[in-house]
Amino acid sequence: MSTPLNRLLEHVLEGEPPLGDEVDAVFRRADRLRRRRGHLVLAAGVATAGLIVSLGYVLTTTLLPSPPAGPVATAAPGAEVVAVTPPPTPSMRPLPTPSRADSVLAVIEPLVEGRGLTVVPGSAERGDGWRRYGIAGSDGRARGSIEVGIFDVRKKWCFPVAADPDACARADSTEGVESVRYDDVSDPDRQVRQTIARRLDDNRVVAVMASGTARRKPALTGAQVEQVATDERIFDAFRKPENCNDGCPEFGTPVSDRLTRSPETD
Repeated sequence: MSTPLNRLLEHVLEGEPPLGDEVDAVFRRADRLRRRRGHLVLAAGVATAGLIVSLGYVLTTTLLPSPPAGPVATAAPGAEVVAVTPPPTPSMRPLPTPSRADSVLAVIEPLVEGRGLTVVPGSAERGDGWRRYGIAGSDGRARGSIEVGIFDVRKKWCFPVAADPDACARADSTEGVESVRYDDVSDPDRQVRQTIARRLDDNRVVAVMASGTARRKPALTGAQVEQVATDERIFDAFRKPENCNDGCPEFGTPVSDRLTRSPETD
């Protein structure tokens, strides 16, 4: 630095305090600021952790059921202590209902569905010696019902004649089963197709009837009703003691216990 410039600056700092202590003071103040900031960060972390613990406790006590209050049983001195296993917690799902195969429906349903109709779910009714099924069309409208009954008759029983209660009808025989058809479609509001069949090796008679409603034809044709009535599976679907009794459907041509007379043509 030149001599003139030295002379100009040598009086600038006159009267100012020495710089050594001021530098140390600046570093001490910066150190205090760092420590204060660290304490604030630590305090914030502790507060956050406390808040999380508090929220967890509140949620736990709110959502979990509290144990039932009651007196605590204590064993008497010298008494034998028996461990009691708590009962299992019941499941919230409903127990499945055991299904029972419906052999009669297994014969009828394929024929009904083959005609574009359906057996109404939940419409099946059953009793001692009888079954009833509601039928609906593809549009969901009712198409009448199909009813099946089994009757225990005497050995010399004969088929009825719809027009003559005192006469016996001549039956058709196929593979050990006799049958007679009783179709009546003269009433448009209640058309009925019915077949009565008897298996030759026992004293039981099956009646099958398909009836329509409100000018709608029955769900099965006369030939299909006869097919159902003469199916061996229908006889086997009923237990031996069963006999169409309480709640038995009202068939168009009733099955009555009658003795054999001279057969006539229905």
